[in-house]
Amino acid sequence: MRKLTLTTLASIFLVASTVTASYAGTYGIGIQGAITTIKASGSETGTVNGSDVETNRAADVSNDVVIPGIYAEYTTDLDYVGSLTLGLEMVPGSADVSNSVLTRTDTETSVSGTAAAVSNQREFKAQAEVENYNTIYAEIPFPLFDLSDNGAYVRLGFSQIDLNTTETASGNGGSYGNTSVDGINYGIGFKNNMTDNFVMKVSYEATDFDSINLTSTGNSADSGTNSISANLDTWAIKVAMGYEF
Repeated sequence: MRKLTLTTLASIFLVASTVTASYAGTYGIGIQGAITTIKASGSETGTVNGSDVETNRAADVSNDVVIPGIYAEYTTDLDYVGSLTLGLEMVPGSADVSNSVLTRTDTETSVSGTAAAVSNQREFKAQAEVENYNTIYAEIPFPLFDLSDNGAYVRLGFSQIDLNTTETASGNGGSYGNTSVDGINYGIGFKNNMTDNFVMKVSYEATDFDSINLTSTGNSADSGTNSISANLDTWAIKVAMGYEF
């Protein structure tokens, strides 16, 4: 899936709003809070001279966090579409992927540029954080036991999140860079107009992100690298308060 920057996401939302601006509808802005579960699983493989030498470094981690955010959206009021909502959601904060720091100790037996054999103990501490979670989405009303007129909807969106590796390697061990990951966001929710202008939304959402593949740089052995293959997913119960105009 191609990477989309926040600027691109915002442009799509603005174009959609411009196209529908001449029709009946409402704009909305709001704040939100989500109780979110972040879950990741992956493995690390060590490679020397192009051959895998270790593949048993695997881990499953998770963390439960409360994440605030903001959103802007446009809701149509057309006979053939109904109250279809198009929106842009931004979560500018960061959160740890794991609720604890993973630690391992390696024994180094060779260093590039050193003829003699060595036996150095090196401790590695691994952690990662996610930040800048942005989503462009559509909320589509649906007839669930005739609740569509009362705000029930399904949600489908495209998300992007930054993944920052914050590992610490003692000595001259390699390290991983940061990356951005795309994902599909989907869920179900309920929207209630509290007054003519104020609205509250409650939803359950999940995001399935693309696979993550990273290769280390700066390893002590010139011909050696480490690589990570991982998967990242999130689940959230979200409450939002907004103003429509």
